[in-house]
Amino acid sequence: MPPAPIRRPLTVTLWLVLSVLTLVLSPLLIALAAIARVLTGRPQALIVVRLVVAYFARELVVLIALGALWLASGGGLWMGTRRFQQLHYRLLRWFVHGLIGKAVELLRIDFAPEPSEQATSALNEDRPLLFFSRHAGPGDTVLLADLLLSRFDRFPSVVFKQTLAIDPCIDLIGHRLPHALLDTADREECEARIEKVTAELGPRGVLLLFPEGGNFTPERRRGALRKLWRKGRRREAVKAEEMEHVLPPRPTGALAALRSNPDADVIFAAHTGLGLAAFPRELWRDMPIERTLRTRMWLVPAAEVPTDADAQVEWLYEWWQRLDEWIGEHQDCRAPAISR
Repeated sequence: MPPAPIRRPLTVTLWLVLSVLTLVLSPLLIALAAIARVLTGRPQALIVVRLVVAYFARELVVLIALGALWLASGGGLWMGTRRFQQLHYRLLRWFVHGLIGKAVELLRIDFAPEPSEQATSALNEDRPLLFFSRHAGPGDTVLLADLLLSRFDRFPSVVFKQTLAIDPCIDLIGHRLPHALLDTADREECEARIEKVTAELGPRGVLLLFPEGGNFTPERRRGALRKLWRKGRRREAVKAEEMEHVLPPRPTGALAALRSNPDADVIFAAHTGLGLAAFPRELWRDMPIERTLRTRMWLVPAAEVPTDADAQVEWLYEWWQRLDEWIGEHQDCRAPAISR
């Protein structure tokens, strides 16, 4: 990824042009997609086009707002103040909540969050939290961020790969707010960044981390198993082979977070219902139309988290087995058919 002074002028300009062109051409694009739906009898094209239009419309608004906030902050001089941090979280909430709302509307998804009573209580309190979730597709980061922002009024610090900074909104918000954009080629720097963000979690802050390190696919699962065996991590490999619906967790990031903020409670989250559309071709083939998105959350108080690193790895694997079992019981949920 090129450095910010080179990357941002290019990506911001490109996204502004794409956003304006998409909005100008949106009536034509929607009309062509509607014709494709009639000819093929499948709604994918129309749904994708309307989602793309909604995405670029919000991208345009957010980019303009980010420019205005930069000017209002004295060219970034006061960007780290509480006032401007809150304004950026409001902007992030508006972006993800609107995008998720549009996706739910177009896909006719039934959303059924099922947090435990203890998890709900913890999320409604002010104490910082660590939130470890499975990763099954490109939408779950946005879904969980929206849940934390909109339902629980939390301030999520998301751990994600630096390659997503190709989107200038993610790039700018990710660096202005305490998120962790990681260059995964530098393991030590990744750990240091996660530790820093976790240590600085304030009231109602929550670290959102996906220990699997990537979206689940059967091929990635097989590759992860081979890697564990090759490295001689027999105990973890045996446990991972018993998990059919998740990737074996990579402990490094989770251990860095636990080490940096040992007083934070931990929430584990599983979700299912959107399929395993990790790539565009799979999303097109298995678009999650009329499905029930279920999420389940469990709370582990800080006092119950092991303090030894080896014990923490075993504990993390035990929880991932529990997530895998829950996913296996709920993976084929679909919403009742909706008349067109």
